[in-house]
Amino acid sequence: MLVMNSDVMFNLLCISLFRDCYKQSDGAKLVMRHEILGEIALGEDGGEVHIPYYGSTVKINITSDEISFEEAVDVAASLVKCLEEFDTKAKLVAAQDLTDTYNDGWNEYDETQEDGTLKEVFNPKLTPSQFIQKLTLLAVNVTGNTFDFFYDDESMFWGHSVVVSSMDGVAFTDTFAQIMG
Repeated sequence: MLVMNSDVMFNLLCISLFRDCYKQSDGAKLVMRHEILGEIALGEDGGEVHIPYYGSTVKINITSDEISFEEAVDVAASLVKCLEEFDTKAKLVAAQDLTDTYNDGWNEYDETQEDGTLKEVFNPKLTPSQFIQKLTLLAVNVTGNTFDFFYDDESMFWGHSVVVSSMDGVAFTDTFAQIMG
């Protein structure tokens, strides 16, 4: 009986599903080429893509979860095709769910001075539109048919991350935002 480790099995699966798979020049990772996503670096748990977006790069993590990896790649491609639209929708969810949270105390904090004393800082309350302006998309996790959008928030939540989740993927009707970290 032939026994293969999980890396070998994953590589064989990748090669059988996608014709354009190859090892990186350093031989460390298996990479597949996708017409929409570009190069997907494959690992034991899925794939990773870096997409140029408004002068920056957004990291897309792809994990199959309850669907096949090929289907998860298709879901990720659907997301990337309309990334600007989904980013806008996710920011609206974040503003709806978290603007009041920010205005109800996260905008106030104590800052330590050079002499060790504390100075109270009161940042202005934000409108939902101002809240949205502070969000910059960093990464998206595509796990099966679900999305998690991770945002830099210009330290509105003192180093915590703003995360918006769509539990129904591209339908984007079952959504919520939270502060993590």
